[in-house]
Amino acid sequence: MEGRLKVLVLTLSFGSGHVQAAHTVALEVKRQAPDAEVLVLDALDDCHFLFRAGYVWPYWAMVRYAPALWDRFFARRTKRMARHTAPQWAFQHGCPRVFKTIVDFRPDTIVASEVAACEMAAIAKRKGLTRARLVNVITDFEAEPVWVKPEVDAYAVPDQHVRDQLCAWGALAESVAICGIPTDASFYARHDEKATRVRYGINGNVPIVLIMGGGVGPTRMDEVAARLCREGKAVHVIAATAHDKRVRRRLARFRPPPSASLRVLSWTDDIPALMQAASVLVTKPGGLTTAEAAMCALPVVMFDAIPGPERRNAARFVESSAGVLTKGPREAASTVLNLLREASALHRMSSCAKRLARPDAAAAIAQLALDDNVPAQELARRMTA
Repeated sequence: MEGRLKVLVLTLSFGSGHVQAAHTVALEVKRQAPDAEVLVLDALDDCHFLFRAGYVWPYWAMVRYAPALWDRFFARRTKRMARHTAPQWAFQHGCPRVFKTIVDFRPDTIVASEVAACEMAAIAKRKGLTRARLVNVITDFEAEPVWVKPEVDAYAVPDQHVRDQLCAWGALAESVAICGIPTDASFYARHDEKATRVRYGINGNVPIVLIMGGGVGPTRMDEVAARLCREGKAVHVIAATAHDKRVRRRLARFRPPPSASLRVLSWTDDIPALMQAASVLVTKPGGLTTAEAAMCALPVVMFDAIPGPERRNAARFVESSAGVLTKGPREAASTVLNLLREASALHRMSSCAKRLARPDAAAAIAQLALDDNVPAQELARRMTA
């Protein structure tokens, strides 16, 4: 590549995980190649209203109000070996900024951290708008055939299961590298637990239960928090609601009994410190969230998993003895309380979670994006050596 290297990191804000992963990869690319020009683009920024109405909103509606319908839809799409989530014209007319940016920015490499981002980058290559190297970054422990396209040069995947899926669907084995899920460096930097407790007004050794709800899908954080607080155990519950204003309002109305305390947060950059201070995390099993928990050796109680990738994310934590999958708020709360009574069980789960951590994931993905002379298979071999 001649001149200043240009890397476009393309994502879609279906929840916060894909966007966070995109920014993490972009920062690591910049760290490894300080002279490179790196641009992160959310394809939903400035997309047409009709694209949101026809592509985005139906997904949100299904996962929030009809998860069983989404389950059938996703399973059918996988069984049919679907190679697109929308027609080519829908992406071209619905997200014109993406294609204009590709033409104007002239990237040497495009990193796609969401499946529709991969589709749009592949369309741009197919139409001759770019000759950029295309690297797919899959941030769940379950993929789908849409990810596999002849225009893709390399795939960064979280584990062997996803690698096997992609190869079964036609990806070349030498193009798939097992890198892990990229997590921000702040999750493996050490945070002072005492300082975190002081910051949130938590006295003594009262256990901290961190509750997170994810960016999309049904979230019943308020029910979990209420059940935890009402059981009479001394516990400090911190509910990080991110952008979910509705659940934040419900939590704000709740008054915990004297034995427990509740702190409600909106969007916060303090999640790494909170994860390291917490005894257990209660969450929907998003790929990035579970990867972050592993970085912090934090046991996870999972609930309200969206059918498809989130269920596989949960299964991987359960199979590794690092987490428990529950069927709803009542079971999630009772599971947490049982774990808090069994210090040895929490310790074992913490050790198992730590074994799942991949602190080098972002670095490996950035290397894959920057060095087109290193085959993905060779990179994977180096990481496991």
